[in-house]
Amino acid sequence: MNSSSLSIGGVAAHNSHNADPGVVLSALSDDDSRRILAACDEQAMTAQECADACDVPLSTVYRKLGTLSEASLLEESRRIQAANHHPREYSTSFDTLSLSLAAGSDVAVEFRNVATDGGTTTEER
Repeated sequence: MNSSSLSIGGVAAHNSHNADPGVVLSALSDDDSRRILAACDEQAMTAQECADACDVPLSTVYRKLGTLSEASLLEESRRIQAANHHPREYSTSFDTLSLSLAAGSDVAVEFRNVATDGGTTTEER
């Protein structure tokens, strides 16, 4: 996978999706966002399911889901149902997130995915 590197305000990351590393760190600094992220790591969830599971108002959940998606911490998809309504659902797009300080006080953000066969793939963002 081709990666691009970006540095914003002393924060650097490698990303194939050009996520702003400052947005990643900002999203992770919020308690509600971390709880929503943890809930979506267990299984894909709709906004309403996140609100119920995390005891957070639905309007707040929508804002947090937007921030987490912008930070490339969540992926959005559609839940296909028998009825005509197909709600958006959110799930994590990585298994492990690593933050490390590099020379010059840059922060490296690395997303790691574990392959289903037990091997690993690493994508830096």
